[in-house]
Parts: sequence; C-alpha cells; structure tokens
Amino acid sequence: MNTGMSGSVALITGASGGIGSEIARFLAAEGVSLGLHYHHNISAALELKAESGLAKIKSVLVQADLTQEDQVERMWNTVQGELGPITILIANAGIYRVKRIPLRDMSLIEWNKTLQANLTAYFLCFREFFKSIEKHKLLDPSAVMLGSMSGIWGDIGHSDYAASKAAITSGLLPTLKDELVRIAPRGRINAVAPGFIDTQMIAEIKQDKSQMRRVLQTASLRRVGSVQDVAGIVTFLASNRLSAHMTGEVVKLKGGKEGRILFDENEIDI
Repeated sequence: MNTGMSGSVALITGASGGIGSEIARFLAAEGVSLGLHYHHNISAALELKAESGLAKIKSVLVQADLTQEDQVERMWNTVQGELGPITILIANAGIYRVKRIPLRDMSLIEWNKTLQANLTAYFLCFREFFKSIEKHKLLDPSAVMLGSMSGIWGDIGHSDYAASKAAITSGLLPTLKDELVRIAPRGRINAVAPGFIDTQMIAEIKQDKSQMRRVLQTASLRRVGSVQDVAGIVTFLASNRLSAHMTGEVVKLKGGKEGRILFDENEIDI
C-alpha cells in the first residue's frame, strides 16, 4: 500500500528504544527522511542508523534531554539543517518505572521526574514543531503522540505515569488539534494508546507468569502486543493519504483487553 510519505521528513523522539526504533524502520521503508532522537542510549541509536533499511534513506542522529528547552531547540535546528523542514513529528519518548509506588509513598521528586519526561517534553517538542510549521508555511503536517492505556484505565502504583499519559490524550491532544489548523489548514494530530507491549519496559513483568496471566485474562487476543503492532498504527496515522480525515483521535491498541483484574480470589469476601 502506498502511504504517500516518500520525501517527507519525520522526527522520532526516543528512536533508540524498542517502539521508537520499529517506527523508524516502518517510516524508512516508506522513503521518509528521519531525525532520530536519543537521550542516553547512543549505542542503540548508532546500531539503528547503520541498519540496511535506514541506509537507503537520509537520517541524522541527535542527542537531547527533551525536558530542556535549549536542547529541544537545538535538536530542531540540527534535524532541519540536515534534512529540511520537519513535516511529521512522532512524539514517542517517555519513561516508565517498573517498581510500583503507592501515591502515599511517592516523593515529589519522583512525581516531577515522570511529569517532566512524559508531559513537559511533549509541550516543548510541540511548541517547537508549531513554530516551525508557521515559519515554513506547511499546509498538511502530521503528528502522532504515544499515550497509554494507563492514562485511560489508571495504573495502581504508577499514578505519576497514568496522570502524564492522561494529560496527553485527554487535554493536550484535543487542544492542539484545533490550534494546529489555525496555522496549517490540513494539519493533523492523533494518538496511539498502547496496552501491554513487548518491550524492555515490561521485561521484569514478563518473568512473573502469575502476573502475566492476570494481564492477559481480560484480553480477547490473549497476547502481549508487539512493537510492530504499534509501528503499523503510527505509520497509518502519520500518513496524509491513509488517514487524511482523522485528527484528535486516540487509537486504543490493547488486544481487546477490558480493564484490569484488581483483586485475587482470596481477597474477595462473599
């Protein structure tokens, strides 16, 4: 299927991670030039850039702490200086702490760390994107935000993460999709809200079979999602040919999962 994306320029934040790197592979296969952002993992970023699929397209690696506005601005200037105006933004970077911390035990430092990485970074990236769109008079830019089902269902022990993802999909997305069309008449922003996806983030959880059973008990497809599942939806949403009449939408990628199991059988008194 022709996505019509060949010749576009995309910036992928968190491109060195499991989901980000797969999105890069999908977009490279469509002939998209890529700005590949990483924060700490330069070895994974270099390996990604050296892959045969990416060797066929133009790409540039750029390091940045996305919570620092001067570094976000520098990232934009670097990518656009090498590849031209960014027409597609994939806001993927974020953090998730495996350890559960109840709200009553969570420090302000921990809370702020998550909100900075998962929400403030989005603000800074989209602010720079919108400035660039207006400067270059782009008519039909597109963006995809990576949310999470945690922002819809909640996530016990991860109130910071759930709050940050809910803010993205319930507040930022519907606001920005209307701000965008004031500067780009056919501009679009959508989001993907994955459930459990097989990445390094859930590596520890996967080792606990009883916990995995709990995760999959309410999932129709009875499996954890793959990074390919996510990348396919992101590519669809980024394409102005395939999803031209979609904006402000949140695509739930959860394998038919209906909520969470809150209690074990021995915790219920009947």
